[in-house]
Amino acid sequence: MPTSFNNILVPVDGSSQSMVAFRSAIFFTQKFGSQLTAVHIEEDFDEAALKAKLEPDAQGVSYRYVHKRGSVFKGILSAAEETDANLIIMGTHGVTGFEEFWMGSNAYKVVSSSKCPVLTMREDGATNDFKTIVLPIDTSFESRQKVPYAVSLAKKFGATIHVLGVSVDKDKETEYQVAAYCRQVLHSLDDERIPYVHDKRLGGNITQITMAYASEVKADVILIMTEQEPQIGSFFLGKFAQQMVNRSTIPVMSIAPREDLLISEAKL
Repeated sequence: MPTSFNNILVPVDGSSQSMVAFRSAIFFTQKFGSQLTAVHIEEDFDEAALKAKLEPDAQGVSYRYVHKRGSVFKGILSAAEETDANLIIMGTHGVTGFEEFWMGSNAYKVVSSSKCPVLTMREDGATNDFKTIVLPIDTSFESRQKVPYAVSLAKKFGATIHVLGVSVDKDKETEYQVAAYCRQVLHSLDDERIPYVHDKRLGGNITQITMAYASEVKADVILIMTEQEPQIGSFFLGKFAQQMVNRSTIPVMSIAPREDLLISEAKL
């Protein structure tokens, strides 16, 4: 599973949200020695003005600039495929209430459709100091697929991983399953010599539980699985992933589950 983030894509449009994402992309590029591509999708715009706005934040880091026309989210996804991106970094707005279930958001469509991880961040919560990583582990098979990405981040940023056992239910069987999955994760972190903290918060809304814990430990990023269910239709996220991306003031890295790994995990 590629987790090196050696090809990073960042959509830019000159907005304050996209500039925050661009600065984080520069930081990741410096840490991972990545190839960086900035993509802009718009019919008519002042390309020179946008490039001039990006340059001061580039800090001397070289990057490729791509201009596409048409659908924003389709342009981002096609650019990700063309550059073999293994991380997309996007600025986003937080939304509340009925708005979070609207399918028109470009960030929402990118997160729900991307094959590679997508790091979304709000302007008011962006940081380049990824020292505290929250890794929620639930009862799903795909939950543990986040671990290699968390390890990769922890090694580069010298971070501590907070392994948080979470679940909607609080019965004995659920508690046992969460504990078993968490033990597997902790063994992996021991093998990689990654510092960690382990806690559990069972029973309730997983999004609220995770965000409350992340706030308590002053987390810099939360790693989640997208819980994609393509049989229901395009651009569908599981409700907890959707709530997390929209509500969290802390940057969220969303990772799509891999079917081949789900099959092997199901045999365990």
